[in-house]
Amino acid sequence: MNQAYLSPQGDPVTPEDIALPKAREVVRFLGSELNPFARLVECRAGADEEVVVLEVEVELPQRPVNDIRRHERLEVVFYRDDGIQPEVLDLRPDFPLVPHLNQRAREFPRSLCLYDRPYNEIKIDSTAAAFLERIRYWLAQTAKGELHAPDQPLEPLLFEPVTDLVLPSDVLGKESSGAPTWLAVRAIQNGPERYTVVATRMNGSVPKNKLDWVAVVLTCLPQPHGILRSTPRTIRDLHDFTVAGGLDLIGTLRQALKGWIQEKSGSVFSRLLDARPILVVRLPKIREAGGDVETVEFRAFATGSTISRVGVDIGVWQLNEDKPGLLLEHDEAKRGADTSLAPLNPRPAFSRVAAAQANGLTEAVPVKVVAMGVGALGSQVVTNLIRAGFGQWTLIDEDVLLPHNLGRHALDGSAVGRPKASALAAVLNAIIEDNNVARAIVANALRPGEEAEALQSAFLEAEVILDMSASVPVARHLCRDVESTGRRVSLFLNPTGTALTLLAEDAGRRIPLDNLEMQSYREIAGNPELKGLLQMPDRVRTGQSCRDLSVPIPQDLVAVLGGIGSRAFRETTTSDRARISIWRVDPKEYTVGVVHVEPAKPMVQQLGDWTLVTDAQLLGKLADLREERLPKETGGVLLGAYDVSRKIIYVVDTVPSPPDSEEWPTVYIRGVKGLKQRVREIGDATHDMLRYVGEWHSHPRGSSVSPSPDDLKVSIWVGELMDLEGVPGVMAIVGEEGRLSLHLSGQAAA
Repeated sequence: MNQAYLSPQGDPVTPEDIALPKAREVVRFLGSELNPFARLVECRAGADEEVVVLEVEVELPQRPVNDIRRHERLEVVFYRDDGIQPEVLDLRPDFPLVPHLNQRAREFPRSLCLYDRPYNEIKIDSTAAAFLERIRYWLAQTAKGELHAPDQPLEPLLFEPVTDLVLPSDVLGKESSGAPTWLAVRAIQNGPERYTVVATRMNGSVPKNKLDWVAVVLTCLPQPHGILRSTPRTIRDLHDFTVAGGLDLIGTLRQALKGWIQEKSGSVFSRLLDARPILVVRLPKIREAGGDVETVEFRAFATGSTISRVGVDIGVWQLNEDKPGLLLEHDEAKRGADTSLAPLNPRPAFSRVAAAQANGLTEAVPVKVVAMGVGALGSQVVTNLIRAGFGQWTLIDEDVLLPHNLGRHALDGSAVGRPKASALAAVLNAIIEDNNVARAIVANALRPGEEAEALQSAFLEAEVILDMSASVPVARHLCRDVESTGRRVSLFLNPTGTALTLLAEDAGRRIPLDNLEMQSYREIAGNPELKGLLQMPDRVRTGQSCRDLSVPIPQDLVAVLGGIGSRAFRETTTSDRARISIWRVDPKEYTVGVVHVEPAKPMVQQLGDWTLVTDAQLLGKLADLREERLPKETGGVLLGAYDVSRKIIYVVDTVPSPPDSEEWPTVYIRGVKGLKQRVREIGDATHDMLRYVGEWHSHPRGSSVSPSPDDLKVSIWVGELMDLEGVPGVMAIVGEEGRLSLHLSGQAAA
């Protein structure tokens, strides 16, 4: 018995009449008999296409899973516009409904989806031989039921339209109450007859302005993947599809519209009547009957009628002078046949979860962060992190955006004159759909004034306090004065914008931020890789005031280091360890080097009103210098910093014994050769953050670290020297097994 086939499109022509290059190549290949598994049947042509009808022999398994025949007849439609992929249609009227079929306006003939790549990629190296083998492969694998791999995403249940509909991400989740969800919709024109449609929740009330569109979300029962139908063109068509999925679409719409007219006031309902509804259908998908729901597909359709006309077309009401009057009983003859549908492509709004996924992260991290300073670096770091779904942010900055800031700030010119913190918070909240990822406090951290209570509350709630103010006073304030269990982290650029420093406390705050700051200065002073790091460039004038000066830093460097900073900050929060890292860009070679410093445990001692802070690394260095010179005594000068307002002395580093020093088993007299120059070099390298703070010397084996009479004389001398600067002098004695004694002298220490 001969197989009956559907008629191909176009009018019959001879093979010689085929002119389109790809069609002509297929015809020639079929005529060459190089492939014994395919033969030419006929050729056709239309106004904009040429058609090659062929028959292929399929390699079938012993027990086919799907009804694919040994010989399948197909038409291949080649379009004059080579930007359109040739379409392969099987001409059997009973060709089975299987995965990987293209969706068309008509269900038959069915269209084979051969490739999962864009056509412009395929046609680069595609040949007639490869094209025909791809058809045979598709048919053979479909016969086996193996074309759709077990780990491959489930097939769409309907077509793939081109107009996008953006929906709240929670609407597109797996869970649904089953009840219709109504959404307000706005259409944004982005080209001739091109729109993007954006839907938002009404939150229990209808917007006061007139609505052009509303959307309703409806849910079907779970369905197997790959159930493709012809494109629904009316509400009646869509109802026929959803009934198979357990959803009485027309009945549900009738109840929803009836409920609206009964519940809404006259003025509210009048705003809805002229709106055109968008029907969003939830399609839970299963891989096989009885299986669990794996994903939920969403399909949407814009109606060609207003709600008032849709109500008439589905038999809910009649219109009298354009006002709806409810029918006592629904008119069952009205089934939506007069309400046309146009497909839309639902997409989720950009949520925290979507942000994390877009950045290759497994989950969004809602850690509460207070960001102090959102200038050039801070604005870009925070923006990067929010785009990755990271953080719940409080932005603190008192500055306003000025024109010269636009060279490096994440904000644009529309924010000039506005506070950086509030303007940036508005931008960030517009990125993530819940509008609640950032809030602003426009205040000076050191003099908050009316915002003092708001700042205190933010600090108490913070899990991390991120300082990007590039201000030592602010960093010290956050570290020493702010009440919060939040971990302190600091990110700042060097003066030329070629390096980024990250200082991060450990989770338990055992190594505080100010101690990490001092340890970074020690590294800068001693590491040749960091030479010139804190060198100050010339500044440019940005206004008429003597303070209107700015450092010229290229935006590309800020962008590079801002990206590194956001990534480093995010990764730092996943570890409990303290961290000191310095990244430096070579602006000529465009390379980035990094120096990591292992933070040392701080050592704190209270001497009178003053707190002396040093660390285990310095103590180890002094102990090693003592060990090298035994049995003689040795020594040197101590370098550090003063925080006079808090009465803290940071003892950070040493310049070892000068070469003209006198070293004896029981006597040490420090020399001076090269000492002044080295202290000055360290001051220059650290931008005067490290300076002379006192002296140290060692005691021989078997001796305590208590000061001798000669030591006391040295201490007095140091005190008198430092009295000239109004701060106490420090004397340290290093003994056996790393023992260290610290002493203060001078009027400031009294």
